[in-house]
Amino acid sequence: MPIDPVRDAAIEALLRVFERGMFLDASLDKTLRRRTLSDRGRRFFTQLVYGTVRHKLLCDHVLRGLLKQPLEDLPAPIRILLRMGIFQALFCRQVTHPALVHTSVDLAKKRGHAGVARLTNAVLRRAPQRLDEVSFPAEPVERLSVEHSIPRWLARRWVAAYGLEDAVALGRACAVEAPVSARVNTLRTRPEAVVDAFRKSGVQVEKRTAVPEEITFTEGPPPARSKRFQEGDFMMQDPASMLPPHLMEPAAGEWILDLCAAPGGKTTHIAALTGGGARIVACDLRAERLRQVRENAARMACPGIRLILADGGRPPFLPRFDRVLVDAPCSGLGTLRRHPDLKYRLLEQDIEELSRLQRHLLRSAIALCQNGGVIVYSVCTCTPEETGEVIEGVLNEAPVEREDGPTWMDVWRIDTGTYRTSPAQDGLDGFFLTRLRKRS
Repeated sequence: MPIDPVRDAAIEALLRVFERGMFLDASLDKTLRRRTLSDRGRRFFTQLVYGTVRHKLLCDHVLRGLLKQPLEDLPAPIRILLRMGIFQALFCRQVTHPALVHTSVDLAKKRGHAGVARLTNAVLRRAPQRLDEVSFPAEPVERLSVEHSIPRWLARRWVAAYGLEDAVALGRACAVEAPVSARVNTLRTRPEAVVDAFRKSGVQVEKRTAVPEEITFTEGPPPARSKRFQEGDFMMQDPASMLPPHLMEPAAGEWILDLCAAPGGKTTHIAALTGGGARIVACDLRAERLRQVRENAARMACPGIRLILADGGRPPFLPRFDRVLVDAPCSGLGTLRRHPDLKYRLLEQDIEELSRLQRHLLRSAIALCQNGGVIVYSVCTCTPEETGEVIEGVLNEAPVEREDGPTWMDVWRIDTGTYRTSPAQDGLDGFFLTRLRKRS
């Protein structure tokens, strides 16, 4: 009997992630380019790959209770196959238990030998089929780490920062799939028109937030493969990532600098907010990343964008900009729903290094802004070192002060000029934003 091509493709993608360190989205795309899968198969493949990565620590915890030998001693393809089997048993309600055991045994024969096939059969037949059948550690931080697949160091930090109850809520929110959201390109169309057009074609889409350009897809084929996406009517973005350009309140005729522009979501949003009438400089350190900005700007027909290959910490500009956006490189912990592999890549010591880079970039942005101009700092993370501590550091040394943005953003306001979103509180990616005014 032939093996299941979807599960076999998932093992291929997961081997690149777990054994070779490839980014999850890149590995998934590489496999989909090489394999011919139906639309239904592609959806299940994506669920398998993302779900197994998202729940890796939980799956390993369950497997260690079922195996007689160390999990690490198994061949990598079999280790991944067993993880994938545990994920299906616990989270894939559309898969029957006999089906997941049978298909896994067939894959074990292909990826290993008769001995590991027998092992696979024995382990997965005894796999729990509900979370309440899993034996979790009694210690609270350890349980948070295991149940929601959060590395111990991060679980410990969350409990210390937010308390156990809120840390558990954040872990639970980060362990589920994020909504499929988009920003409508108002240079071309209106959100209402895009919603109506998709609904007429049978795609379920709705408006969920106060962000003016946001729409969220709830059912239907991937919107990024639609004709409207190719024609530039929208860009795939979480609503939280649409807030920094709004906090800037850019205007036509201004000189605006996007200091860390790739892949161009915020750059093209600034162009749309100014009706294409601003002079926007989009800066990035790497040429391949800057090409992404060019491609998105061209697809969405955004005028007035000038691309500059440069280090944002040492930019070749004079202090002439009316507004500067620093969407700084960060730990990305606010996007774990979309990029679950990040939590296994990040080390605790990386956070302090990122904080130093962020302070450097923000100082550079302040220097490049004209007196009286606006600087917006944003990161998609929640660590104190990358958020409040960065701002407090520059407030003590630079001629800037915090000021509030548009009143409709007050739902996310936590202090003067400071805003925060959270997947646990409002269902958005976790962002931190601050607006600063440069004094004369």
